[in-house]
Amino acid sequence: MRSLFRSLLTLAVAITLVLTADAADKKAPKDAGTRGKITAVDKDARTITIAGKVIAVDDTTVITDSGKPSKLENLKVGTDAAVATFKLGDKLTATSIKTGAVAATVAPTKKKK
Repeated sequence: MRSLFRSLLTLAVAITLVLTADAADKKAPKDAGTRGKITAVDKDARTITIAGKVIAVDDTTVITDSGKPSKLENLKVGTDAAVATFKLGDKLTATSIKTGAVAATVAPTKKKK
């Protein structure tokens, strides 16, 4: 009987964890990626501008040029870029920035109707 009780208790805890995780996922900021030409790079403010969007670049942002690691200092105005982002509050932050040959292979984002 104890074994059955423990199994049911374990199942109840597992279900609770799954339901809690689903609710948290719905509240998580969504990826609002963008692509286009870089129109501004502000190394002091650690931001780039693409298609009129100012995007913050932090220490966790992965920057690549043709698939090779790169840095914010290497980004240039006029370069095509594909940027994966998330929005938290009013701040748009890049999770990854791809330039060079790899950026050209990233599919454009679809606009919502």
